[in-house]
Order: sequence, then structure tokens, then C-alpha cells
Amino acid sequence: MRLHARRTSSNCQKVLWFLGELGLDYEFVPTGGDHGGLDDPAFRALNPNGRVPTWVDEHGAVWESHTLLRYLAAVHAKGRFWPEDPAARSRIERWMDWSQSGFDAAFMALFWGHWRTPEADRNERLNRMNAKRAAAALEVLDAELAGHDYVVGDALSLADIPIGALLYRYANLDVTEKLPGHVASWYARLVERPAFQEHVMLPFDELKGRLRA
Repeated sequence: MRLHARRTSSNCQKVLWFLGELGLDYEFVPTGGDHGGLDDPAFRALNPNGRVPTWVDEHGAVWESHTLLRYLAAVHAKGRFWPEDPAARSRIERWMDWSQSGFDAAFMALFWGHWRTPEADRNERLNRMNAKRAAAALEVLDAELAGHDYVVGDALSLADIPIGALLYRYANLDVTEKLPGHVASWYARLVERPAFQEHVMLPFDELKGRLRA
């Protein structure tokens, strides 16, 4: 088993964190960014989009980070992080989808617009708008977290991974709002997890003012 990934990619960090929670042994293949390799014919044969993360095992290649999370949970966790019951699974799925279209979309637009764009080229009006969008999304999540320790219930599930993987950057960016109370408590629980510390709580200074991946 091997993972083609870049450790400073937020999408890769989702998968790396989850692999850490699973405790799987696999080969890490640095790909993308300064490592290059995205346009190599051998890699394009695995992922025609030329993007990371891309996972390879005895069944072939799997790409797209949320699909990869579900695949790993189904193959290696047997219902632990992604239930087999359709109704229970839908609770997790909806928060994964919400993350991608809601909080992730707003925050990553802000992250690219503020942190990864050179200061002279920033659109401050648009950045303020995306900061408010991201904060509003976290208020929705805050209400959900009022009743339990994690996004869906009192144990870590796939619902936590996509949103949680961005919170370290959100909490340490200089233009974001303070985490709401229940989200802050949830984030504190994530910070205690060794796999989160290893794969998500990484410096991102090298990305400042850098518009290319």
C-alpha cells in the first residue's frame, strides 16, 4: 500500500491523519509541490487529474480525498468510523458533504486569497467576505456540537476529518474569528490526538505568498 501525497496539502492531511488513526503501515511517496511528479506518465496512469492524494493498493488506485477516506474506512475499519447502517452513515455523509461545500469552500478561498496571495495582490473585500462565510459555517457546526463530543456522537468518525483537518490553519490564521465555544472544545479534543498532532499541526509558513501548489 502506498500514498502519493504532499504533507502541506490540506486534502492530503485529511488522509494522512485518518491513516494515522487507523494505524496502517504504508509507503509514503512525496508527490506534488517541490517534489514534482504530477505530470509523470506513470502517475497520470494512476490519477488522470494529476493531483494528490492518490492511494494505491491491491485493488488499484483511489483518488479524491473524501472518496479515499470512505474507502479506507470501509476496507480497514469495518464500521468503526463509517457505519454500515444507511441511516447512521447518512449522518456522517451529510457533514462530509457540508464541509466540502460550506466551511471548506469558504475557508480555503480565504486561505488562498489571504495567506497564499502576495499582499499587494490581495482582494481584502473578498477575503473579509470569505472570513465571515467561514465563521458562519462554524456557528452551524457549533450548534451541532452542543450535544456531543464529536460531530456525530461521542466518538471520532469520518464526519470529523474533513472539517477538523482545516481547523489548525483556521485557528492560527491572522484574519479569522475566534472559534465558537463548542467548536473550540471539539478542537481541543482533536489536538490531543497523536495522529492529528503529527499530520495536521504542521507549520504552513512556506505557503505564504505562494500561489502555485
